[in-house]
Amino acid sequence: MKRVRPSNSRSSRLKEWCRSVPVLTLFVKRPEGEQATFSSSLGVLFTALGSAVGTGNIWRFSRIMARHADEGGALAFIIAWILFLFLWSIPIIVLEYGVGRFTRKSVVESFGTLLGPTYRFVGAFMALVTFLIASYYSVVLGWCAYYFVITCAHPLPGSLAESTADWEQLQSSAWPVVCHLLAVVASAMSVCKGVSTIEPVACVSITILLAIVVFCFYWAIFLPHASKGIVHIFTPSWGSFKSSSLWLDALSQNAWDTGGGIGTFLTYATYMKRSQGAVKMGVLTPAFNNVVSIVCGIMVFSNVFSVLSQHHYDNTASPVDLLKQSGPASTGITFLWMPILFSGISGGRFLAAIFFLCLTLAGLSSLISFVELLVHTLTDFGLRRIPATILVAVTMFVMGVASALDLDVLVNQDSVWGYAMILCGCLLVFLVLRLNPFKFRRQFYNEYGVGDWSLPLVWVFIIMLIAPIEGVGMIVWWIVEEVYTKPGTWWQLSRDSLAMVLTQWSVVALVVLALNWFMKPLSVGPPRNVKLRKLIGFFVRYEEPVRCDGVEEREQGKDPEEVEEEAGKEEQTQDGTSHISLATLATQNTPIVTVHSVNESEV
Repeated sequence: MKRVRPSNSRSSRLKEWCRSVPVLTLFVKRPEGEQATFSSSLGVLFTALGSAVGTGNIWRFSRIMARHADEGGALAFIIAWILFLFLWSIPIIVLEYGVGRFTRKSVVESFGTLLGPTYRFVGAFMALVTFLIASYYSVVLGWCAYYFVITCAHPLPGSLAESTADWEQLQSSAWPVVCHLLAVVASAMSVCKGVSTIEPVACVSITILLAIVVFCFYWAIFLPHASKGIVHIFTPSWGSFKSSSLWLDALSQNAWDTGGGIGTFLTYATYMKRSQGAVKMGVLTPAFNNVVSIVCGIMVFSNVFSVLSQHHYDNTASPVDLLKQSGPASTGITFLWMPILFSGISGGRFLAAIFFLCLTLAGLSSLISFVELLVHTLTDFGLRRIPATILVAVTMFVMGVASALDLDVLVNQDSVWGYAMILCGCLLVFLVLRLNPFKFRRQFYNEYGVGDWSLPLVWVFIIMLIAPIEGVGMIVWWIVEEVYTKPGTWWQLSRDSLAMVLTQWSVVALVVLALNWFMKPLSVGPPRNVKLRKLIGFFVRYEEPVRCDGVEEREQGKDPEEVEEEAGKEEQTQDGTSHISLATLATQNTPIVTVHSVNESEV
């Protein structure tokens, strides 16, 4: 008789301990068919921060803040920005966490499961927007990595002419394409084993990133004249509240900063346990992200005010005017002026390398979340993870080559799909409104979560009334402003015109609508040929055979009648919750879920 090792053996205990440590999960093989989950709540938070904290926290926030500091200070913008944190970012991200943790599906299948197969196109639109953002975002990440390397290897430029020459040399070479390829490969390797690789990579990169941010912040605030920049940030200019652009920028910066609404948090939430609170993470992630943004803003303002107070550079009127520059490809002063500013201080080369390393880590962690959303979508449709990852990486690289070769293409894609993030947030709000927000709050959070914060009723009020007004109002406001401020050009198909944005949105919407009837998981049975079965099985998951003839059970001594009875029972998911008729229940306006059973391993 074969000896069975007891479950509490030393090796089993060692494996369980390794799974509880994020960095060690990479070295533990998970049993076939077992649901992958985060090892701890800290791993959830660090991975989510990796998605939220990106290059926009460092360079975009400072530029937008400087745009509204003309009359003496940026405090008015910060107040509006914090207000939208609670009225847009937190409610939307809480929504994403709740849907992903409950359905265990990608954004496409979440819409299909909750609202019915005819609504898969809504999730497909969000996934395609993420794909298009990732395709040019990896190009910007490649630039950050390139500048990190050349900063370590070469002296910093001392003038704007030298810095501009360095930038033009980069753009005229093959390095943008090469760095774009390396960024795609790095992100693909980080998701090749799902959460088993994503969690340790995110924990390591975010720890290093936050350590660099804290170090640079501490260094910047003690620079000579740095206090001028800090005072300028927190000086009120109450008249700015009358400007419509301030409110528009505050909301758009919150959406861009946190990444809420495009489905990345929904995807990560599919790996969460019921005891890893969706409400806790939905509040802590965007709040901590905005803390990082304000710290980076203080760091950049302090550096710029300090250096320009001690040195004079050509073509600079004031620190605020310098910070307001959009720079090449709307990257602000990052690639032209930051190397010059660092060259004017002691130890500037080392600090410049640290700065660009920080940008690289921030961009990589965000790109990983984009790639995981796309790979998770393909695996939900039947592909295995490795070929799905390869497919996503190849198509991302091909799609991003145009942005790497031509800055006009990159600026076009950025302007088109940046505003689409707000549209995607509106689509998530539509999902909750379609299901009934009160039942959604009760069954997806307050009843389903274990040890989580209770979701207050004010969230329902925000989702039902305030969020739709914010999202739709912002898009309408932007369209009206474009028409009135650019009366002769808004209708032309130019680089970043209104007509160009609406045209590309319409094309993507028509494509997903046309494919909606063909959008369903693959149903492939294993062929009889063994070699062909292995070959096809590498790419797709075979459909589980229907147990209706009782052959397998006869071998195990089971009665065929018992098999038919078991086949008639409703399917239970791996977290112990019944999802048998979510779409039907949603359309019949009945409670979404009626059965909840707690699986010990899930809690």
